[in-house]
Amino acid sequence: MTPTLPDRKQNPPSAPAATVSLRLLEIFMLVAQEGSVSAAANRLNLTQAAVSQAITVLEQALDVKLLDRSVRPPLLTLRGSTALQYAREILAKVHEFEDAMRYSGSGRVPLLRIGMLNSFASTAGAFVLNQLRDIAAEWTVASGFRETCIQALLDRQSDVIITTDETPAPSEIEVFPIFSEPFVAVVPASFDGKTERLQDIADKLDFIHYGHDSHMGSKITNYLKKIGTVPARRYQFDTTDAALHMVAGGFGWAIVTPLIYLKSRVEGSGVRVVPLTRLPIHRTFIVGMRRGEGSDIAQRVRTAAIITLRDVILPQIEAVLPEASKGVSVAEIEPKASTGKRKGSRRDSAGS
Repeated sequence: MTPTLPDRKQNPPSAPAATVSLRLLEIFMLVAQEGSVSAAANRLNLTQAAVSQAITVLEQALDVKLLDRSVRPPLLTLRGSTALQYAREILAKVHEFEDAMRYSGSGRVPLLRIGMLNSFASTAGAFVLNQLRDIAAEWTVASGFRETCIQALLDRQSDVIITTDETPAPSEIEVFPIFSEPFVAVVPASFDGKTERLQDIADKLDFIHYGHDSHMGSKITNYLKKIGTVPARRYQFDTTDAALHMVAGGFGWAIVTPLIYLKSRVEGSGVRVVPLTRLPIHRTFIVGMRRGEGSDIAQRVRTAAIITLRDVILPQIEAVLPEASKGVSVAEIEPKASTGKRKGSRRDSAGS
C-alpha cells in the first residue's frame, strides 16, 4: 500500500524586499532639508503621498524609523540624523563620479543644461549658443526662475546659469560677472505730465507689474519704497511683452531695463523712456557654475556672452536708448571668478 504523503501547500511568493536606491536617498535628503513632506513634494513635483511612500520604503529597507511622525511637521529621529549624514556623503560622491565622466577629456559633453534669464535668452541667447555648438551633443535651455537661480546649481537642475540672482554664492559655486544695466521707467508716449520724480508719474498713472520673478519684483518694490514712491497697483501681467504693450496703450507705467526693453520693444513711438536719475539702480548678469565641474565650459560660456553683449547687444541699446546706454557696462574677457558678494563690472574699452 502506497503511503499517503501529507498535502503540502506552497507558500505564496513573498513581495520583493525593499532596497535602498539613490532616488530614495535624494527624496529623504530633500524632506530633511525642506523640513516637511509637502515642501519636498513641491520641489520634486510629486504628490505628498508619493514622497511619504518613498520614506516608508527607505525605512523598511534600512529597518529603522527615520522620521518621528508623532509631531508636525515630522522630525528626524536619532538614526534618521545619522542616515542623513551618510545619504549626503553617498549622493555627493555619486555626483562627483557623474561629473567626472561628463566633463572629462576634450570631447563634447553629452548634455548641457543652461538656465538663461528670459530677457537674455530672447535677445542674446541665439548669438551665444551659436559660438558654443561644439561643446555639447545635446542642449536644454530653460528660462524659468527656478532654473536660473543659484539654487538651481546647488540642486543640480542646471549645469550653467546666466542670471541676475543676487543670492550670495556659496563656496562651491563660481560666479563670473558679465554685464550690468540700469533700470529705467517707461510711460506712454502720449503722457504729458511731469517725469522729474517717479511720484509725479505715479500720481497720474497706474503702475504695471509683470512676471512671476520674485527677485525682480522685490527689487523694484524695494526701490520704490526706498525713494518714497507708492504707486497705485491695478495691473499684473505674466510677461514683459504684455506689460510694455499696455504702457504703449496708455494703461499705465512700468520699470524695466534696456535688455527687457529690447526684448519686448513696441514698434513705433508708443513708449517713452525716463531715466531714473534720482537714485539709479542696476542689475548685474553673471555666469555661474559648480566649482570644479567643467570650469573651462563656464569660461567659454562667459566669453561667448561677453562677445555677444559687446558686439551685438550694446550697439542696439546705444541706438534705441542712448541715454540709458551710458549706465550699461560689459565685463572684460579676462575671467574674474568670485564667490559671495559680487562686484560690478565695467564697460569693456572695445565696446565703447
